[in-house]
Amino acid sequence: SDRYIALLHSICKKYRSLCCYYVGKGNKNMTDEMEIDKTTSVDEEADKHDADVIEDEDDEDVEDLLDWMDNAKVGNTVLLLEQVMESPKSGPKATQIKERAVYELTRAFCAQKSYHNIVKFLEESSFFQMVTKAKCAKVVRQVLDIVVSLAPKELEMQREICEKIIAWCQREKRSFLRQRVEAKLASILFHQNLFAEALALIDRLLSELKKIDDKQLLVETHLMESKIHFGLRNVPKAKAALTASRTAANAIYVAPSLQASIDTMSGTIHTEEGDYNTAHSYFLEAFEQLDQMNEEEQAVPCLKYMMLCRILDSLTKTLKLSAKGAIGADKTAPLDVSTLITSRQAVKYASRDLEAMTAIAKAATQRSLNDYEKVLTDYAAELQKDLLIKHHLHILQEQLLESNLIRIMEPYSCVELQHIAELMELPLPVVEKKLSQMILDGKFQGILDQGKGQLIVYEEGEKDRAMEKGLEVLAHMDDVVTTLFERSKALRTLIL
Repeated sequence: SDRYIALLHSICKKYRSLCCYYVGKGNKNMTDEMEIDKTTSVDEEADKHDADVIEDEDDEDVEDLLDWMDNAKVGNTVLLLEQVMESPKSGPKATQIKERAVYELTRAFCAQKSYHNIVKFLEESSFFQMVTKAKCAKVVRQVLDIVVSLAPKELEMQREICEKIIAWCQREKRSFLRQRVEAKLASILFHQNLFAEALALIDRLLSELKKIDDKQLLVETHLMESKIHFGLRNVPKAKAALTASRTAANAIYVAPSLQASIDTMSGTIHTEEGDYNTAHSYFLEAFEQLDQMNEEEQAVPCLKYMMLCRILDSLTKTLKLSAKGAIGADKTAPLDVSTLITSRQAVKYASRDLEAMTAIAKAATQRSLNDYEKVLTDYAAELQKDLLIKHHLHILQEQLLESNLIRIMEPYSCVELQHIAELMELPLPVVEKKLSQMILDGKFQGILDQGKGQLIVYEEGEKDRAMEKGLEVLAHMDDVVTTLFERSKALRTLIL
């Protein structure tokens, strides 16, 4: 048994050694295979990386496009930029360079006043077929903005370009871009004073936008609708359109420039309604936003509107002029113009426009109609171009004329018209016409004796109570008779 046990130990030892040998050899082979696989995978990743690098280098190969863009700044601008656009390269870098070329080509055509080439280029270029629709819409809108900024007075040309782009969008079935170009066309028609055509276009556009619920464009379109209605002197509809614009703006983020336009329109409508303090606050908010963005060209009109509201409010308190134009003479409340141009912003934006408003304030303070008319003549360009300022300055002129006429004829019961005209330094027909209007409007009691050339002023006596009571009795009797007639008619119908 001892030999048998020793033999078993020997067999087990040999078997263990044999197993360890084969196990070690297997591990070594496995390690070698893993190293081979690892080397193979690293090589494959390196090859793939090299392929990506080569592909990126192919995309980055835009040196010729960059050279053409640089040479275009020196000479042959249009030709070189057209070569950039005709390049078959379509990678991300090439697309970005071509987009820059589109803008530079638009500026070059505007500098040469070859506006028809802009539309031709937009229609025939293959660039707009290669990019996405969103990118195409962005580029076309930017091209329109460049044309408007470089040729702001060429409204007919801008209208023609917009109409051709709209026709192209309809052929290509690009509704998103068409709606935005139509909104731009409505703005151009508004500046051309073609309010009827602009309103028809706005109504059709709004019906489409409400279906797709495009809030951003709804805000802009309703705001333009409000401006058009205000241009037609339809203040209630302008106010309703502005309310719709503000409602849509509450649901989205509104850019500061667009918010400033909404505030400016709100101030305009409140000025028209005679609420000058509220209008001043709206104009102030719009002015501060534009001032922060350094938009001096748009900020100056807001500053002029602020000064106009201060002038109208102060003059209303001075003359006791209601929103309907009622006249009174109260010299105890002088016109406050000391704070109109003393702020830091007013000093920053000091210009001929502010000088015109300061001169208007000074003439209104002195209630001098001659000085007022002289200011309107000297600063015609600054005061007559803006619709809001022109309208309210005309009302202010009429109020000053009525106030001066009342002040002159107040001591008299009978005065010659020629004497009034000499004191006013106005032609006699103008004085006669204004006095007749004031009599008809009930501003004072009197008659014009044209045979003698005199104005006879009556003292305002107490109202005839008996006649008023008699008229009330007659009105009540008319109601009673009408009621009895209707009842008798009803009874007759029942009997029959």
